[in-house]
Amino acid sequence: MYFMKIIREKYNAKLDNEASKYVDSNTCLLDIETTGFNRKTCHIYMIGLARKCSFDSEYDSINPTYDSTVDSEFENAFEITLLFSEDETEEKDILQEFLNYSKDIKSFITFNGLSFDFPFIKSRMELYGIPYNFLEFNHIDIFKCCKNLKELLKLENCKQKTIERFLGINREDIYSGGELINQYKSYSKTKDPIYYHNLITHNLEDVRGMIDLLVILRYTKINSLIDKNSSARIDVEKDKSSIKVSINLICTLPNRFVIKSEFYYIVFENDKIKILLSPTDAEMKYFLVDNKNYRYLVNEDIIIPVQLLNSSNKKYAKSVSKENCFIKANGLFLPIYEKDMFENEKLYRREYKDK
Repeated sequence: MYFMKIIREKYNAKLDNEASKYVDSNTCLLDIETTGFNRKTCHIYMIGLARKCSFDSEYDSINPTYDSTVDSEFENAFEITLLFSEDETEEKDILQEFLNYSKDIKSFITFNGLSFDFPFIKSRMELYGIPYNFLEFNHIDIFKCCKNLKELLKLENCKQKTIERFLGINREDIYSGGELINQYKSYSKTKDPIYYHNLITHNLEDVRGMIDLLVILRYTKINSLIDKNSSARIDVEKDKSSIKVSINLICTLPNRFVIKSEFYYIVFENDKIKILLSPTDAEMKYFLVDNKNYRYLVNEDIIIPVQLLNSSNKKYAKSVSKENCFIKANGLFLPIYEKDMFENEKLYRREYKDK
């Protein structure tokens, strides 16, 4: 018999079709709360879970603090379940209840769960002799997916609350998980309802937040969101000093942001990417690979393959070094910062040693 608390609520997530692709009836969102980082000496006191539900599901009214009314106009209703141990002796109970809960789960969505939550769960289960292999499931770790977005979106860091602020998600909760450790220890002794409210609110909003955070993943897949059926309109001004590009997306981005440098200005807004390029009008050089296979013809001032040498031009041919084995071109050029992205393209430089 379990003595831990089980808190349930329904939550309306206003997910569009794109964000809903990450969640089905066998997907669970998970977040745990612990009394510290050490898996051997600290324990799990709360496991927050969420999965999609049908509107006719029955729910326990265990937690009167939260309104569980569901607006039927939204199809993405979630059942959130919090497994709460009132003291360390109930940790095994919430772990066993978690196993029962997740029998039909095939995929988990977490925020840093692959590095923290699941290794912690596995370690605590092993302590009680419960075998558990979280790698048997499919995983989406929002934190790992978003780590590369920090500079792109100009984020202070990639913490969950930071990304929520970027998306305009507001919280009642004002505490971090670390700050709540002492409140949990005090609650275990006093059963103070204020501590209880703070603890439940934090985990509940972590789980809710993960559902709402799914829209951030579309920034990691911009290429796949480009509408291939709608050709981008490219305008080149008459003086050839700039290039304007508008790209249509198959869905709306959750928040506007801008990337800029002296060469480009890119706006990500709604269902479009708008780009203004300011190229350099210059003469550049394309350096040919394997200079030993080319010769420089002095009389024509050109580089040609050795196969094209004949009796009439051979006397004008000279060997060329890597630094002098190039073809000149005049035009508009933009700097490339990631060479690997353009490995199949002709890349021009002013001089051989230039990056």
